[in-house]
Amino acid sequence: MTVAMVVDDDEDIRMLFHEVLQRGGFELMMAGSVEEAIEILENHTPDIAFIDMNLPGRPGTDVLQHIRSTPRLAGIKTVVVTANIRSDSRAAELGADLFLIKPIGVAEMLRMARRLTGTSA
Repeated sequence: MTVAMVVDDDEDIRMLFHEVLQRGGFELMMAGSVEEAIEILENHTPDIAFIDMNLPGRPGTDVLQHIRSTPRLAGIKTVVVTANIRSDSRAAELGADLFLIKPIGVAEMLRMARRLTGTSA
């Protein structure tokens, strides 16, 4: 089964991602902070990670940087979730695979996840 990780401090957004991606055939891991995401990544390697850039305490780019700088994790497909793509040039520099602009369209989210991971309906 294809595994997706969602990193977002908004529980409603995490539940939306969970519901849509699970119905789309993905297994889910959820994190509400940078620290929680990095802790999960110490023991797991999801196929794709949806990372909110606006997290409390530390920016989502810290998760992206951790993924890209850890050889075991470097192949994870990453989707940056942001309300303002212009302010997130750092994510592009770190090699984010795609950007998803809020508000999020659930059909688009699932289509992107399937495309990046090579899974089908």
